[in-house]
Amino acid sequence: MPLAWAAAIDGLTITASSIDSSLLAGAVAFGIGALVNDTCLLGSLARLGNGEVRLLALPFGLAAGMLLIDRARHDRIAMWPSLLAEPSVQGMVCLLSFLIILTLVSIILAVSEASRPRARWPLALSMLVLGVTGGALFALSPSWTLAQLLQHSLLLHDMRTGVVALPAVAASVMGAFAASAGQGNMGLQEPSARDLLRTLFGGFLMGVGISLIPGGNDGLILSAVPALSPGGFAAVLTMTATILIGLIGRRRLTRGGRIDH
Repeated sequence: MPLAWAAAIDGLTITASSIDSSLLAGAVAFGIGALVNDTCLLGSLARLGNGEVRLLALPFGLAAGMLLIDRARHDRIAMWPSLLAEPSVQGMVCLLSFLIILTLVSIILAVSEASRPRARWPLALSMLVLGVTGGALFALSPSWTLAQLLQHSLLLHDMRTGVVALPAVAASVMGAFAASAGQGNMGLQEPSARDLLRTLFGGFLMGVGISLIPGGNDGLILSAVPALSPGGFAAVLTMTATILIGLIGRRRLTRGGRIDH
């Protein structure tokens, strides 16, 4: 929020979106796509760094889903400036509330992790770094993600976005490889035809969801929800519920299969 309010950032507007049936359908499609792909957009980046070569097919599936919806739909989701778009008393109260919640959650996480084996990165610190860096990126350059790069270059034909987004996406991938190498997790995994098809179809469904919401899970969590967007909250909750229901259903089917055998 302070970065978005800074006068040095010209033309940035924190926006909110409405809730409608297409947004909810997009959230369901994205959730199912993440289940099929076995990971979301952020997870795909990390696992690509670990050597899951199949995820190189993900952008092609995303692009296919985006292009399909762009050709089929005629309406656009309603957008307006967020309550937090400009400095205000309400904005300062919200920022203070966020800081209070952050402090309380960090304390709870620190206490709960005290009895566990010490990790290199405590969970509270990991989430803090992810939130601060992700929020800063969305404030400084909202179109830095792979989803935004594909949307703007394929659908809007706005190559100016690529000047920032393409290096940002490349840097994200290189960062994932560097992190995996540093942790000793890197190992190339040769994909099968089934793996590639699963990735393409999962990416296709996530591309459909990105176009209908609009935005992927990274944009929702790191941009739309902090902007107090009603559509952002609805999409995240619907997406999460879809994934949880899918995981529960898959677990029960797997258990049933084991019993039958």
